[in-house]
This record gives sequence, C-alpha cells and structure tokens, in this order.
Amino acid sequence: MRLPAFVSTLKFRIAAIVAATGVLSAWGTANLLLDVTQTELTRVLLANERSDRERTAELLAGKLQTITLSLRAVAQHSGATAWRDRQSMETYLLTQWALNSMFDVVYALRPDGTMLARLERGAPTNFLPNVADRDYLQRALRTDDVVLSEPLRGRVSNMPLVIVAARMPPPGRSEGGSHRSAQHGGYPMSRDGEPIGVVAGALNLGSSGPFAGVGAPRHAEGTVELVIDRAGTILSHPRAERLLGNAADEPGLNELVTQWRQAGSPINHAGTAQLSQGHLVSMAGIPHSELVHLRVTPQSVAMQPVAVARRQALTAAAACGALAALLSGALAWLLVRPISRLRERAERLLVADDTTPDLEPWPADAGEVGAMSRAFSELLKQRHMRQTRMGDLVLQLEAVLDNAEVGIALTRDGHFEMVSQRLCQIFRCEREQMIGRGTRMIYASDEAFEALSVRARPAFMANGAFGGEVELMRSNGEAFWARLLGRAVVPGDLSRGTIWVVDDITQAREHREQLAWAASHDALTGLANRPAFEALLEQATARAVEHPFCALFIDLDRFKQVNDSGGHAAGDTMLRDVARALAPRLRKSDTLARIGGDEFAALLLDCPPAQAHTIAEGLRATVEHYALPWQGQTYRVGASIGLVSCDGGHATAADVLRAADAACYAAKRDGRNRVTAVIAD
Repeated sequence: MRLPAFVSTLKFRIAAIVAATGVLSAWGTANLLLDVTQTELTRVLLANERSDRERTAELLAGKLQTITLSLRAVAQHSGATAWRDRQSMETYLLTQWALNSMFDVVYALRPDGTMLARLERGAPTNFLPNVADRDYLQRALRTDDVVLSEPLRGRVSNMPLVIVAARMPPPGRSEGGSHRSAQHGGYPMSRDGEPIGVVAGALNLGSSGPFAGVGAPRHAEGTVELVIDRAGTILSHPRAERLLGNAADEPGLNELVTQWRQAGSPINHAGTAQLSQGHLVSMAGIPHSELVHLRVTPQSVAMQPVAVARRQALTAAAACGALAALLSGALAWLLVRPISRLRERAERLLVADDTTPDLEPWPADAGEVGAMSRAFSELLKQRHMRQTRMGDLVLQLEAVLDNAEVGIALTRDGHFEMVSQRLCQIFRCEREQMIGRGTRMIYASDEAFEALSVRARPAFMANGAFGGEVELMRSNGEAFWARLLGRAVVPGDLSRGTIWVVDDITQAREHREQLAWAASHDALTGLANRPAFEALLEQATARAVEHPFCALFIDLDRFKQVNDSGGHAAGDTMLRDVARALAPRLRKSDTLARIGGDEFAALLLDCPPAQAHTIAEGLRATVEHYALPWQGQTYRVGASIGLVSCDGGHATAADVLRAADAACYAAKRDGRNRVTAVIAD
C-alpha cells in the first residue's frame, strides 16, 4: 500500500515533529511534577509511619510495665508466711485479683523448681510440675528485676506463652548478724542473701495476650502489625498460626529482618520506616524490653492514592498534549511552505554524527525558511542534550551497580555484558575477566550449568523471572551457595537480555541448617527434644490402627541425689552418658528423646508389645549397670519405665504420653527400677 505523496514531504515531517514535541512536553512535564509529588508524599508517609510506631511502642511499653510492676509487687509483699506451705500460698495468690486478671496462670516456685502452688484463671490446680529446667527461673533467682522469658509453648496447653517471673526478697539478718532460718511445712526457709522463691505468671500470646489488638488487621487491605523479639520470633500476629514463627518468613520482611539480625538485633526506640521488597515496613523498639513492634503494608496499598493521582494527571496531560499537538501541527503546516532551500542542508544533516552538536550555520531568513532553520537548529540542540543525558544515565547506572550491596549482572545470549563491582568481589575476579565471557564460567560443571537452564527457562517463559538457591563457583575454584534472582529485560524474550541479582548466602544457609537442627534436638544430650518427639508421636498415633506401635516413658531413679551431691555438672554428665548408652539399644527405626529433666521417652514403630518389653528391659539393665565416677564418689541410678502399646485406642499423642507416664508412675510405686506395661483397649 502506497502512502499519499504529502506524507513524505519535509513540511509534513516538520508538522509531525511539532505535534510530537507538544505531546512529549506535556507528558514529560506531568511526569516530572508527579515524581516530585510522589517523592514528597512518600517522605510524609514514612514520617507518619515512624511516628505511629513510636507511639504504639510507648503504649505497649506502658502495658508491659503495668504487668511487670504488678507481679513484682505481689512477689515482694508475699512474706515468709505465704511460703510456708501450699495452702498458705494458694490463699495469698487468690487474694491477688489484679494479678489473676492479667495472667492465664499464676504460680509460686521454690528455688529448686518445685511448684508450691498454681492457679489457672484464678482457680487452684493440682498440676504442679517441676520447672527447674526453665531458664527464666534461674535468671529470676539471680536478680531483683522482673524477668521475661523467651517465647515457649505450654507443657499442658501447648499454647504460645511468655513467662513473667520475680523473686521474693530474702529474709533479713538478726541483730547479732547471724543468719536466721525457719522450718515451715518440712521445707526450710533460705538463709539471708538467698531468695525464698519466685512468683511467676504465664501470658498467653493469643487473642487475650499482652499484645491483644496490636496484631489486628488495619483498615488498609493487607496491612499486618506484629511484635517480635531479638531472635526474630513472632510474639503477636493477627493469624494465630504464625505465633512463635520466624518474622523473616513474613512477606516484605525477609531482607529487613535478616539485616537487622546481622547487625545484632538492636532495639532502637526511635521509629524507622522504609520500602522493602514491595512493602512499606515501619518498626520501633518497645521501651524497657527487648521487643520490637512492626507494621507491614503492601507498597501497592500504601501508594494507592499516589497511583490514582498519577493516572488522572497523565490522562489530563495526554488530552492537553493532543490538543496542543493538533493546533501546533496545523499552524506548522500552514506557515512552513518555502522550504526547498533547506533540502540540501537537511540531506547533509541526515549523515551527520548524532553525538556531536551541529556547528554549521543554517540558512538565515526573516521568513519561513529562517523559522525552519531555527527550528532545525533547536532540534539538533535538543538531540545533543538527550544524547548527553543518556551518556550521564549510563554513568549513573554504572555507579549504582558499583555501590549495590549485592552482585548485579546483565547477560545476553549466555554472555556477561555488564557486571557490578560487588559481583566481581563475589566471584574473586576483575571486571575485565567477566565482560564478554560466557556465563558457564561461574558453574562447577556443564551438568550444573544445564541443570540451572532447565530450572530457569520455564520460569522465565511463564513469569519473566526466576529465583532460587544455586551452588556456584568462584574463579579460584571455591564452591559457594548463592541466591539468584533473574528477570528478563523484556518478559518472554530472553534475546533482549536478562538482569541477574546474586547474593552470597553460604553463611546464612549454614546458620539456617544449624537453627533447624537446634529446634528439634536437646542441647545437652543431642537427642530429639520434646516438641520433635511429640510431633512424631502425633503422626504415629494418627496411623496406629494400620501401624500399631509402642511408646516408653523412662524416668531415672535417684537422679536428684546426683544433682544434690555432685552438683548440676555431675547431673549433666550422667544425662549425656545415659543418652549415649541407651541409643544403641534401640532399633534404627526407633526414636529416643529427652522430654525434660531426667525424663526420656522412646517411640518404637511397628513393634509388638513382647518385643517392646524386651527392648525396655534392655534399656533398664543398661541404666542399672551404668556408674558415674565423680570427684572420688561413684553415682548410680535406676530406670523406671512405663510401656504403652497403641493400636488406635488413644486419640492424641498427649493421651499416649499420659498413659506411659501413668505406667512409669506405677513402676516407681511398685519399687522402682522396673518395667510396667499398659496395653491399650
């Protein structure tokens, strides 16, 4: 199809240029004003978020201070009489209405972890477990300050909790300077300078916890508020299932929380706000605590008013630009007629170097030709300015790349075209050694290179982006783990190039694996811990009808004497030795765990009761023959073992543990150092 002749004339082209200039000017001006406005609105939004976080943190600090001061007052005014026996303590705690309204559970502890009295929601209970293994008890005994525990799950309720504990001050000295002591209920009072006991309260981190309402969703869709501790553990969240989870797993918080923890988890009471991973994140430390309050809002939600204003302004600018283009084009078409003298000059312009300014004078004329000459001259100046700005942008881009904290590369057709300084540092090479080289150089083998291609290509074709953890190789042959984030310059067209972001995560990956092991193992013995054992037991209980199993509850006899005589170091040594001695007595499919203090448990999958009894007897005999030589003495213990056979008669893992515990108690009652079995109905 042939175009009309006038389309190829210079007059038409000039009119088109004038029209395009009007549109682009209107569009560019609108964008410039919108960018300035958006920057200012973003600054105001971040300032408001910082101020709001500080106010909320102050409110939470006041709430926590009220709770801790109330508990300290109860502990300090308890008096020695209340610590005489369980009834006296229960009577005292029942009078503390304010304390019972603040805490789900209130209890009093002896220094050895023995629970003297315990109230659940203001009512006494007979469940008085020993909590000597809890860190908060030991810390409370060493200080006059109120102690806030690490977040944990309740042994009975399995609910996420924090424990607030304060010790009762020790009794005073007599006039002669000698220590006073008393005997109450068979339990001696501590001497001067030593605490008598600890009053503690359990705060449920759920909907009725100390941060109730803080984690509720905001009016803005997708906004989440939460409270975390120094370890990044979530103490408050609008979704109950996220409690005690890792804050780094929250959308928009991975990079920020990771950097915060790498900096030592500082508790900064001054609010901060920033844009991170597509979210607006603000945070502030809660005064008088080691907790941090955060709010996370999707950036699309936070910046929605600005986006609406931009669309409206651009629509208006487009309309104005179109009108201006129409008018200016019509005028140009009418006014610019005698242009033949410019043809030769214009033809020379077509072969000129676009990167240099036009120095040759244009034909001068007072009429139309002069106006056209001036227009061409101005256009050439603008073109040169655009080229200069483009060169400046390239230099700025290189500066941005070189100051980025992660490695950045632009690749095309499997070769590096642009790399940042950080990328060169990661791969231990110079920029000249990478530019123009094939991307195969950062992989240990052809197989590894092809494997990534197989993973990445479908993601690029479907989403235009790829992300994952990959093992790469430095120029010196050293292998390391990296997080790769790749995005096609033009989605769906890899031939136009790909932008890659590379971050060395070797240490973070090792730390993550260490944390995963520590979360499921007992630090002293290396065995599975109670949460891990209960999870396995819950799975086995759910399949017990098809796959019957047996469970053992093992309690060491006379272990307290070892701690009392030889000290905790002797007790810890014995626990480690017993764990190492028991493990080889089990089958490879069995699981041995330490579930608290001197208590162990074993899960025997697909094990008939007779065989389980034989295994239990072997464990008992192993403990019986074990002896610990310690500082000139030899310590021995026994093992009371409760055995329960499960074939679907127990509804939950807790039911199985209670049955095994009851069987163990029967073994102790019948003389200790024996195996007592309970067969499920």
